[in-house]
Amino acid sequence: MARNPHYLSQMAHVELLSTNKEETVRFYTDIVGMDKTGEDATSVYLRAWGDYFLYTLKITQSDKKGLGQIGWRADSAEALEDCVAYLESIGAGIGWVEKDLGRGKAYRFKSPDGHTHEVFWEVVWFRETGDRKSIYTDRYASNRRLGACPRRFDHITYLDAKFQYVKEKAFWKGMGLKNPDEVRINDDIPPVGGLWTTGNLSHDIAVFSDPNLQPGEGVLNHICYNVDSREEVLLALDWFTEKGYTSVWGAPTRHKADEGFFFYIMEPHTGILLEIYACARLIFAPDHGPDVHYLKDNPNDAWGLTNPFAEMDKGKVGGLAKPIDV
Repeated sequence: MARNPHYLSQMAHVELLSTNKEETVRFYTDIVGMDKTGEDATSVYLRAWGDYFLYTLKITQSDKKGLGQIGWRADSAEALEDCVAYLESIGAGIGWVEKDLGRGKAYRFKSPDGHTHEVFWEVVWFRETGDRKSIYTDRYASNRRLGACPRRFDHITYLDAKFQYVKEKAFWKGMGLKNPDEVRINDDIPPVGGLWTTGNLSHDIAVFSDPNLQPGEGVLNHICYNVDSREEVLLALDWFTEKGYTSVWGAPTRHKADEGFFFYIMEPHTGILLEIYACARLIFAPDHGPDVHYLKDNPNDAWGLTNPFAEMDKGKVGGLAKPIDV
């Protein structure tokens, strides 16, 4: 059997560090509408109703806000071995860690600007019972219309220091991901960002340079959960507004780079944005792209409502009015 030309099958989870775990968990359960599927002394494990693994979001108590680590599932047990060998060959490896709730042993590594990732093969496929059970065999939990009601984990975006994206591009290309979209200032200098995917999503991970960050100060900008339609995006924003939360950049709008319809909400105890998102394009051809976008055309917003890249040029990390602590 031919192996896929990449080591990873999908982004499986993300861990967020919270200075108030209880309030962050309350936000993601009571407001966002996710299910708590596990807990230990320091962390709570959550997923959306349409996710299949035990969790896609891990909230860990910490004295600092931000990213803990990003979890990837390997393409196979053999691909995990190949991936570890490759990471060690390029000096990106950290080492093996023991199994965690919901996944087997994992190999930790760092992407070029210092973000921590882990890759594993063994996972817990978790099917609900009782009042969370679905009548649909291919749903592992029922859609109980809770909160903003996201269906599934979609992607993350993180920011790197100025001039560091070229290293990220080489790294993710070496990991076998596809690059359907690229962001440039102009064609005379290296790109400043891009989207990367293991399969058919518009991206599993997006990486952009932020001129306000120094090497090693890279930050997680947002995590994204998907809903089925633009109408559900609007209903979700209605819900957040009723609960006292404000869309970070105003009205919902559409990405120019991947066509996703979206808005962002800030969870204050992690300092990480939550994106609610629908209708992005899918990529099937293995040799597609990259399609090139230019900062002057505002690839974040096709409708011209917000331009976080312009805000970054004003000294705001991630384009936010209140910069994320770095």
